[in-house]
Amino acid sequence: MKIGKITAAIEKYAPQEKAYEWDNVGMMLGDPEAECTGVLVCLDCTFAVALQARDEGCNLIISHHPFIFRPLERLTLDDPKAKMVRFLFRNNIAVYSAHTNLDVADEGLARTLAEIFGGHDIETSGIGCYANVREESAATLAHKVSGALSDPSVKVSTPDAKVKRIYVVSGAGGSHESLEYALQGADALVTGEVKHHVFLEADERDFPIVEFSHYYSEILCCDVLKSMIKPVSGDLKVIAAHRRCPYKTLEEL
Repeated sequence: MKIGKITAAIEKYAPQEKAYEWDNVGMMLGDPEAECTGVLVCLDCTFAVALQARDEGCNLIISHHPFIFRPLERLTLDDPKAKMVRFLFRNNIAVYSAHTNLDVADEGLARTLAEIFGGHDIETSGIGCYANVREESAATLAHKVSGALSDPSVKVSTPDAKVKRIYVVSGAGGSHESLEYALQGADALVTGEVKHHVFLEADERDFPIVEFSHYYSEILCCDVLKSMIKPVSGDLKVIAAHRRCPYKTLEEL
């Protein structure tokens, strides 16, 4: 099976044209015409992930975060990215990335998050989605989000506010744009990496925000990507990268 057939299966659900204009998605490195020996799905294509792909006999890595995002100004071997590019080429490993197009896909990350938070009647809008939930306080919702994601770092503002409709954005959705979407049609914004001024504005409006961590909200991408590949993968090995959050909360130490 060609690598391109695997990536086309993802684009059936998450077409590249759905990605935000500033994003970089699609084939990052490698030959889509090469025969695929196995697929490793991950949040970030790190050197540890590349080593796992080689050791597991997978010549295609599919990452959620773009392997190449900012322009590469040089490729010298004192640079970690350049070292990884050399390693991937030497081991004939291709890299494909599905980012904001995966976030907003009908079966993508935002919808998946809304479902695991107990949401129903889900509607995609902007880079996130609206969902109805059982009426509860923002504090109770925050505890539910923390438990669903196994995320010990969840924060909540306006904890006593009642919530029965949420706007969910995976990853780093804590922008003024996301807050505007939430204010237009929800009782709370549920997202990650909320900017300070966004928290301030929401507080002034008595509008709750539940903030989860970028990593814990998007590591779910591995399951989402595997489900998108499954219809065409047959007996091909499709595995997830070893999970490793790049930090510890003080509660975990």
